[in-house]
Amino acid sequence: MDGTDDRMKPAEPFASLAGATAVVTGAARGSGLQIASTLQSVGMAAVLVDRDGAELDRAVELLAQSGHVAGLAADLSVTGDGGLAGIGGVLAGLPPLAVWVNNAGVVSHQAAEHVDVDEFERVIRDNTASALRGCQMAFERMRAGSGDRAIVNITSLVVDKVLPDRLSYAASKAALQSVTRYAAQEWGRHGIRVNAISPGYVDTRLTQWADDDPRAHAKRQTLGTIALRRAGSVDDIANAVLFLCSPLSAYVTGHILQVDGGWHLS
Repeated sequence: MDGTDDRMKPAEPFASLAGATAVVTGAARGSGLQIASTLQSVGMAAVLVDRDGAELDRAVELLAQSGHVAGLAADLSVTGDGGLAGIGGVLAGLPPLAVWVNNAGVVSHQAAEHVDVDEFERVIRDNTASALRGCQMAFERMRAGSGDRAIVNITSLVVDKVLPDRLSYAASKAALQSVTRYAAQEWGRHGIRVNAISPGYVDTRLTQWADDDPRAHAKRQTLGTIALRRAGSVDDIANAVLFLCSPLSAYVTGHILQVDGGWHLS
């Protein structure tokens, strides 16, 4: 005996996730696709939800090479058959649901004086109300289960760091952080953990510009204000989600994890 507690051995920290199902919304590309891929890599069946049917088909085809995957084309901004009504049929033939990640959302850029009520309500509907519905659907399917079950909401650094022209977007993500905390408090007794990730500047194909592009110059200036002096990657976000879904965070709920390289410190 070396005195090491067996619970602290890191050999298979994600073994309990294998054989269960994870739902990821906004999963056809970018961070959402990488989150789904990462969860699949530890043995989970991945259900990808996205409104873009063509991109979704390509994502499902890609992940089908690595494990069990299913797709659901759905517009989460509406209720009824256009929303998540079809999720039950997709989950019916899969292992028990253990993870739900609300990643879908929209971005809005309007100065405060130009924000109109219709636009504000659209962003709240797409970013907050749709995620709330996702949380509720996850709860309905997880509450009778056993073992570790986790919901992760993707919010944003702009809740805590004011950036130009982000009023509607920041308000929607701040509301989602409140949803996270209240759901964590109310559902903890059922063994369901609810946390959120607050990403900072994340590099995607949409942020790859030529060196002489003005946007590239602005990007370099931004990176200079981040403590780690680099942009985040989709892997950084996916790995943080995996942590919050795994037994490594078994005593963490109602937490907003900032994954921003220290940008919030500037």
